[in-house]
Amino acid sequence: MKLSQSRRGFLAVVIAGACLLPSVSTAATILVGSGPDTSFLVLESPNLGARTYEIHYTYNASASQDAYFLLSQVVTFDSNYTLDLNNDYGTPSAPNYFLNSINYNSVAEAGAGPLYWAHWVARGQAGYPTASPKPAGTWSFGSGISSPYRLIAPDSWDALYFSNGSSAPSVAPVPETSSALLTLLGSLMIFRRRRN
Repeated sequence: MKLSQSRRGFLAVVIAGACLLPSVSTAATILVGSGPDTSFLVLESPNLGARTYEIHYTYNASASQDAYFLLSQVVTFDSNYTLDLNNDYGTPSAPNYFLNSINYNSVAEAGAGPLYWAHWVARGQAGYPTASPKPAGTWSFGSGISSPYRLIAPDSWDALYFSNGSSAPSVAPVPETSSALLTLLGSLMIFRRRRN
């Protein structure tokens, strides 16, 4: 079946629009730091409002960091946040922090009963009593947000998900496809000429 010029143009516009759909995110993105490398932190709770927060932290990977540092950037970014952390299974010199509660404008989201701030990781190193490499692109249950139990790496993800810990966060631990790249690809489809 041969499409008319106008139908081919319409089809190309529809395909270009579809290319933009994956770039739409439900997370409120916070950009902090500076440097050539990026790691990600997700804060997700039904009680944080209608949005999930996704923090993109840029840094230099030659200076090793942990997820505790990523979390501290939230407070640096917005002083309305205060955090309560527990040092479970660690020592004063090698703490193993877990998030107990987040307080935002005097409203606390604290662990109670079966709900708590479950820690999830993708890429980098995590584990107790010894950290080991974690696969990229899929969530693994974490074991504390501070070094030496959690070390971030370029393109690593950490999530603190207020839940019963039985399910992974809703945000996929992969960087979103750039809107600019998708727009370029969509434009190429529109302006592509059929060769005879």
